[in-house]
Amino acid sequence: MRLATIGGWRGVLYYRLYYMDRFSGHIDHFREFEAEDDATAIGIASAWANGRAMELWNRQRKLKRWDEPLATPD
Repeated sequence: MRLATIGGWRGVLYYRLYYMDRFSGHIDHFREFEAEDDATAIGIASAWANGRAMELWNRQRKLKRWDEPLATPD
């Protein structure tokens, strides 16, 4: 893994992917992982999408939110 450069310091970036509860909208559980940059992290998180609402964060920065697909009437 290539190390990211942050303010002159080289290291990996840590991300947290929050899975949201569909009824309350609160965090149900999360998954932590490392990536070399934001674009890579978004790609990794997208691969873990399971149709639930999710939010991807790097420290205090929210990078992306995935909403649940709307239910279609029969």
